Amino acid sequence: MLDYDVHTSYVRVVSLCHLPERLLQRAIHAALSEPGRVWTCANGVHLQVLSPGRINVHEGPDIVNIAIYRDQTVTIGSAEVHHTASMWYAHGHGNDVRYDDVVLHIVVENDVQIAHIPWTLVIPERDVVRGLRSLQQRTQLDPTEHVDELQRAAFLRLTRNVARARAAVGRVGVVEALRVLAAEWFDRLASKRHHPLVDDMARIVREQLPESPLGMLARDIQSITTDELLRALHHAEQRRIANEGRSVRREVVINVIVPMSLARASTQQRVILLQWYWMTRAHRPYAGLDRRYPGMRQDYIWQQQGMLELQRRGG
Repeated sequence: MLDYDVHTSYVRVVSLCHLPERLLQRAIHAALSEPGRVWTCANGVHLQVLSPGRINVHEGPDIVNIAIYRDQTVTIGSAEVHHTASMWYAHGHGNDVRYDDVVLHIVVENDVQIAHIPWTLVIPERDVVRGLRSLQQRTQLDPTEHVDELQRAAFLRLTRNVARARAAVGRVGVVEALRVLAAEWFDRLASKRHHPLVDDMARIVREQLPESPLGMLARDIQSITTDELLRALHHAEQRRIANEGRSVRREVVINVIVPMSLARASTQQRVILLQWYWMTRAHRPYAGLDRRYPGMRQDYIWQQQGMLELQRRGG
């Protein structure tokens, strides 16, 4: 039971069945934007939503390009939102080819089974409330800062870093490319006056990176099994490169190690590394982003990377 008003901070009790479907769609889309969340489907299957995709304002499925991670596989398709599962038939979706790629049916009440849809998620009421509150916060923000735009920006930033890593490997080989990428990142950091860094520490980290646990992971990525990759990355990040702190080491992981690893990884390894990128929590908020985008969450790495990319576009 809840009441809603997306233009105020007011959320209290009325039945979910009275919530307009368009608002239900938006609330659920917002609730799905936390990639670290493990959702349990009606058939007991566990999955994660790496990207909630984009709300479709035209004819066809409610959400398009949703990315779902399960069993080391990413599935990209569409999602449909209904108050009750039986609305799938009531709305005639079963005979409409535009709905053939629906992989996730999100419902408040699962009153019938839709056999050919892989997953049905009965959305908990508390998550709808959370989604509504998120929508309330977004009304205070610029439209370009919504989740789908932020995720596209985060993916663009990662893709550019991977291309830079691949080019560096082609020019100077893997070992020297690690130093080159680290030097580029330290140079960018040094250009920001609010992020002073000791020159000697930057030089030592850059020089010792290839022989460090993180450097060896990027160099030996092709010999690491997919089952061990996340664990290996976690353990390597716990080990110092030189005399740097935890925050600097995390930045090296984001800007050097993960892009280099993605540039050299197998298809299945890339899935695991992308999972890390979308699901890993940030160590701390960036003060500059707090000032530039007040009220936006910095819980996950991808959120920070997306905001950095938006900031880059804005100059």
